[in-house]
Amino acid sequence: MNPGSHLSLELNLISVYTITMGREYYLKKLIDSLAKNAGDIEYEHHIGFQGITPSEELRQFLPQNTILHLWPESCGAGEANNRIIPQLKGDLIVKLDDDALIYSPDYLVRAQEVSRLLKDSCVFSPYPVGLINNPGGVRGTGHFVRYSEALDIYFTFRPVPHIGGFGRIVPRKIIGDFKWPNDLNVSTSGSEDTNFSNYCEARFIKMFYLENAMVIEHIESTLGQHERYKTYFEGRF
Repeated sequence: MNPGSHLSLELNLISVYTITMGREYYLKKLIDSLAKNAGDIEYEHHIGFQGITPSEELRQFLPQNTILHLWPESCGAGEANNRIIPQLKGDLIVKLDDDALIYSPDYLVRAQEVSRLLKDSCVFSPYPVGLINNPGGVRGTGHFVRYSEALDIYFTFRPVPHIGGFGRIVPRKIIGDFKWPNDLNVSTSGSEDTNFSNYCEARFIKMFYLENAMVIEHIESTLGQHERYKTYFEGRF
């Protein structure tokens, strides 16, 4: 077997989904990075637009495997998940926020292989480089490694009690029956992630950050977004 060969992998359809309120500047970069780095694997990309209609320019930019969901109102992240996930066809479900940027080649191929190595029983996410707020704490010293002979990659995992939704990867059998509470009126972001993490914790479903081999980045860090939109104030940092 040649190192990195995909021939021994059984590649199935993967469902990717993104929920957005119209940040097309970021969204275009995500879509482009996904198209370039997905790898030789079939995938569908569902994009839910909350309370906004995508521009014609963006529509022309979208690949043919994109499925749009247009909701006239802002329904909240929890309800958006409830609406979109039942329509996904893949057995592995990859959530990507609209401001994610994929750097690793064969990203979805690697995602499927990681899920196989974990026996489709765990939730995981590439570590989101550039995340400043709540980057995820270490649970004890439980790091471990799994080797993929097919891809000739050692994947390193870090157990965590909470996993963010920026690039969350979940087998359908874990997420398919979960219903998110309505978080439309929640003032703090991340309630969607907290609800699902608590669900996994209560059912002893393990959660991991993947520390290598699959790299996603916030297109701008939290501080970068403050700088772009001039929302910080003098003396804060």
